Amino acid sequence: MAQIRNMHEHEAERVRDLWLQMCAEAGTPLPEKAAQQILANLKQYAVHQDDHCFVAEEQHLLIGFLTCSVTGHPPGRSGEIEELYVQSGPDEQTVQADLVRHAVTFMQARGARSIHVRIGIWEESPAEAEQRVFWQSLGWENDMTIYSIYSNVPGSPALQRVWDEYQARAQAETDQTQPPG
Repeated sequence: MAQIRNMHEHEAERVRDLWLQMCAEAGTPLPEKAAQQILANLKQYAVHQDDHCFVAEEQHLLIGFLTCSVTGHPPGRSGEIEELYVQSGPDEQTVQADLVRHAVTFMQARGARSIHVRIGIWEESPAEAEQRVFWQSLGWENDMTIYSIYSNVPGSPALQRVWDEYQARAQAETDQTQPPG
């Protein structure tokens, strides 16, 4: 059975490797620059008060991780499970549930009054149905929809255009408010 514990800073590279494995399995491999940023962020998780990374260790090997954060101001702080990944295996869902329990306890202790998780939908997440079943099995409620835009959308010119149009509009407004030089 896997042991759930806090990630140590020296384990950040191994967790980053699991993160890259998760992305590759989802069909969205990350570029090296993103991998470097993930590693830098994970090292911060090891020492940050409101952001945290839990790992699942089995026979001295890391087999999964969960990152979470608490934001806002008391009394209305909220928590978010940001990433959850466990390598495939017979106990995968049990280990995932154990990671979630540790994260919920962590966030509750830091004043979170609500805790959320986001899952991909449609073609962005082929495992959407499995993820919904998993979260519902833990008693979580599907109670919100989130719409997003992103700064870098390889392979989707239409989505990239939305971001670029907002950025161009903001630049034009900035240019109009600048005094002539």
